[in-house]
Amino acid sequence: MQDNKDIEQRKKEFIDAAEKLFKKNGIVDTTVSAIVKEMDVAKGLFYYYFKSKDDVIDAISEKYNSDFKRTIQKALNNDDYDERLDQFIESSVVSFRELWANLHGERENIDLSILATRSLDEAKKIASSALNELLEEGNRQNRLHIRNPKYYADMIIGGIADLAGQSEADLEEITKIIRDLIDRSGKGK
Repeated sequence: MQDNKDIEQRKKEFIDAAEKLFKKNGIVDTTVSAIVKEMDVAKGLFYYYFKSKDDVIDAISEKYNSDFKRTIQKALNNDDYDERLDQFIESSVVSFRELWANLHGERENIDLSILATRSLDEAKKIASSALNELLEEGNRQNRLHIRNPKYYADMIIGGIADLAGQSEADLEEITKIIRDLIDRSGKGK
């Protein structure tokens, strides 16, 4: 099938159109036909880029998590361990807040649960892996004494993800609580 637009640009247009319709109508109520109608293209063009609507959901989740991962990696660029840990915690809270903001429909009854689950699970894996590395580094430098950094990282990231989804949770308060938790658990033997 011939398409005059750049492949990546056209694929991005499909992703953006699907995301817009998902937020407007919900994932279940948005069909491939609705997506191609929104773009004013033939249905076959959709299937040139994606095997199914499920592939578009994955692509949107990848888009969100690519931004998430970039923000997390940027926070890890500091040479000072304590500053890096603080920046990581703050960036994690902000990144999860942004992710949650992307996972809301135009109305409260819009169901984006499939997208939310995929996006949040992947974001938690990304952040948990990075925090695990930071905690292991803290153990190696004898700054921390955490018995199982992986479990600890999973628990902290799960908490950050949940708190970030609650609009009343304050960024500074979450950051301080997480840092205090790491300091208390990590300093004792």
